[in-house]
Amino acid sequence: MREKLMDKIDIDTLVESYKDIATSTIGHLTEVGYLPDIKALSPCTRTIVGKIITATLNSDNTGVINQALIQAQPNDILCIDAQVLGIKACWGALRTCAAIYEKLAGVIVIGQATDSLQIQQLGFPVFAQGVSAVTTFKSNETKGILGADICYRFGPQSTLIRSGDIAIMDNDGVFVLPLKVAQQLLPDCQDKHQQDETKFQIFFEAYKKNQLDLLF
Repeated sequence: MREKLMDKIDIDTLVESYKDIATSTIGHLTEVGYLPDIKALSPCTRTIVGKIITATLNSDNTGVINQALIQAQPNDILCIDAQVLGIKACWGALRTCAAIYEKLAGVIVIGQATDSLQIQQLGFPVFAQGVSAVTTFKSNETKGILGADICYRFGPQSTLIRSGDIAIMDNDGVFVLPLKVAQQLLPDCQDKHQQDETKFQIFFEAYKKNQLDLLF
């Protein structure tokens, strides 16, 4: 029991620490875990971080998404593998309302979403490959799988996404990192963040005061 509690404290600390880190800071240090074509559906003005719970679709039957929403813990990030659907969207405004009710931190759809304007109005972080007007419907086809590993492929790049990994997401994109990798990267990410933030603030103050010539 004590070991489980320590693991939880470590994960919570890791999640909180990465909320101060931009994805571009991570991208200066590694490409591992980057999901190249997953973008925010609406402007994301802060870094969203959470532990992943996965749901994989095997057909138009999207019931596993409802199951995942119920089983997810507050502040989790639901990652849905909807690659099998092609142009069809499996996520929209009503499921976004459910995610808000269940207190999720965000959602990643490896596939399409719909109801983009309503999702923007709700202000909930939804990241997806794109937007589609074609959606799924109630189906009795093959059920999806909760908690299965997701293999995300983009060109030659392949990323394995597992329940329990950490997702770090902002307006520039998404990283998914295993806990061990996230722990190893954190000190360098914090150093890089501090260096860049200091340089930016020095420039910004000079810019506001019309004193750029003093910097160069």
